[in-house]
Amino acid sequence: MNTTRNGLYGTALVWAAIGLAGCANSMTSTGVPGVKMGDSYEQVLAVVSRDNTVTRKIDGQGFRAEGYSQTFKDCRSTYFIFQGADGLQMVSHEPAPHLSVSQNCRQP
Repeated sequence: MNTTRNGLYGTALVWAAIGLAGCANSMTSTGVPGVKMGDSYEQVLAVVSRDNTVTRKIDGQGFRAEGYSQTFKDCRSTYFIFQGADGLQMVSHEPAPHLSVSQNCRQP
């Protein structure tokens, strides 16, 4: 009986650890391949501008990019917010209904 109970507790601990690891990973995930929280403005801008149109920049503080989102499988406006030496602090994705996947998520 004790062996079964200890086995169940052990299994519960393993699943809890996996769940916590998933939470930690989602907190550092940006939804943009090659970009992670804490990256510098210059690093993120270089990666994002390869496949997206940067539509607005506030040097060193943030920018908005429009393009195809692999996470959402549609066109998105994505906002990147930075805080000094701490780098990237926030990423926000919004639908971009004015863009079309058939036009490569670019303005006509």
